[in-house]
Amino acid sequence: MMQLAMFDTERPVRVEPFQSGLLKWIGNKQRFAHEIASYFPQDFGTYHEPFIGSGAVLATLSPHRAVGSDSFAPLVEIWQTLRRSPEKLKRWYAERWNRLAGGDKPEVYEQIKRSYNAHPNAADLLFLCRSCYGGVVRFRKADGYMSTPVGIHDPISPGSFARRVDEWHRRTQGAVFECMEYEEAISRAKPGDLVYCDPPYSHSQSILYGAVVQFGEPVRGDPALQAPWCPRGPQHRRHEALRRSGVRPASSRRAV
Repeated sequence: MMQLAMFDTERPVRVEPFQSGLLKWIGNKQRFAHEIASYFPQDFGTYHEPFIGSGAVLATLSPHRAVGSDSFAPLVEIWQTLRRSPEKLKRWYAERWNRLAGGDKPEVYEQIKRSYNAHPNAADLLFLCRSCYGGVVRFRKADGYMSTPVGIHDPISPGSFARRVDEWHRRTQGAVFECMEYEEAISRAKPGDLVYCDPPYSHSQSILYGAVVQFGEPVRGDPALQAPWCPRGPQHRRHEALRRSGVRPASSRRAV
């Protein structure tokens, strides 16, 4: 169950739904990103999202100034390429889609997966997350190996993907994307800024999301990011510390 009562806004405002996702990613909030954003304050400085993931909330909100970040370099490179060179993002996808369409689907997929696992990179990850089984990218706990098999569905065509890239490029005009740990991302927030945290659930997404190996110790080790929301819990105390500094924090976590 998603809990929205933690946001500062007492009465939500209407935010238009945006359902056209760019990436398939575990914990994707695309279906209800507009509901989350409806609880955000309407006046803020820079929007910060330290666990960018699928980018659904950022793209739905489409703020004038934003910093999206994550500690997973291949994921951040996808977002950086969207901003700096959207045509390259389209080429990455089209090249791999054409290989898949023109060959033996399971074998071509495994070739791309082997390429990624040998040298983790944004181009392979982009296509894998759109063509893997169930759209759920799994990373093995022991070594971060991407293990999800090919999906039974056909990934969207290069033309459809290109149109999504164009729309997402437009919606992220005000954003920059950087690879960094969440502590640094939060520390950069200034009074009046809005920080939205949607960290991976370490108890349920350590394999699916790669949190233990790929995303480092902070996700596992910070009780404020692991605990469900409760009025006197560590996440509440972290929020209060941010509020005292003038930053406006928000989170979406499972309710207790």
